[in-house]
Amino acid sequence: MNGRCSVQRGIALMLVLWVLALLTIIAVGLTTAQRTESTLTGNQLASARFHALAEAGVSWAILNLLAPVTIIDEETEVWVPDGMPRSWTFAGETLQIRVFNETSRVDLNTADRDLLEALLRAAAPGGEEAEEKVSTLADAIEDWRDTDDLTELNGAEDREYAAAGRSYGAKDGPFDSVDELQLVLGVDRDLYRTLLPALTVNAGGAELNQRYSPPLVQAALEALGRKVPTGAGDSDGNAVDRGGPLYRVRVTYLVDTHLVDNGPGLTMETLIRIEKGRSPPFRVLWRRFGLVAEQSVAAADAKDGEDGLF
Repeated sequence: MNGRCSVQRGIALMLVLWVLALLTIIAVGLTTAQRTESTLTGNQLASARFHALAEAGVSWAILNLLAPVTIIDEETEVWVPDGMPRSWTFAGETLQIRVFNETSRVDLNTADRDLLEALLRAAAPGGEEAEEKVSTLADAIEDWRDTDDLTELNGAEDREYAAAGRSYGAKDGPFDSVDELQLVLGVDRDLYRTLLPALTVNAGGAELNQRYSPPLVQAALEALGRKVPTGAGDSDGNAVDRGGPLYRVRVTYLVDTHLVDNGPGLTMETLIRIEKGRSPPFRVLWRRFGLVAEQSVAAADAKDGEDGLF
């Protein structure tokens, strides 16, 4: 009898232990789910907050660009589209704002052959082997953006792409984005990253505004003997030349513990067209939101001094 009672007590104890284990697992699961939900909610709030802050930063940049400004003295702050980082504080938060003149970049669809080769040469300087590569890449870009299926001397049409294992072939049409350059035969990631800050497809046939061109474009223009103007205005009160009407505005918010937990900074880049006399006097052509590591921002700042680079 005592043996039977001992067995029953043992079974009861095992059942209690299993129930406790199950309850512990449920409690841990609920806690994890709650933390996950809290993190997701926090990220959503952080994203929404940054979107609002970024829009405010873009509006401030537009207001500055619309203002009739003249150079009065050296202390007068004049925002020009030179890509330099500018700090701006709003609602207790500090953002970094950069403004670029879009037509100071080389339009990938309309650039003439000489400028295209000069830009490639500036991006990948070298000897005779590099010069041959420049010619090949220029031909491949020409074959990509022209509307025929005739292959340039060192270019690439559908047959060459197929031989390289790329089933999509040459586009035979204009570039829809600079990112598309990565699809062109012979363009590797390093070359693409070097060329990226110097190119656009949004100039709309406008004449290249050399004043605010990034260093890579300036190097290409100088190699061709084309004059590159300097300065934005003069000390006699003349109006500041700020290019336009197309501007690229980049707003960056670096890591902040109450905004992003152990994550990268947030960035927004947008292309705007200033249209004075219109209500509102500007139009947003596109926006891009994303993440950028803090060290990447620092690297971009350093690279800006070399090739106008985001």
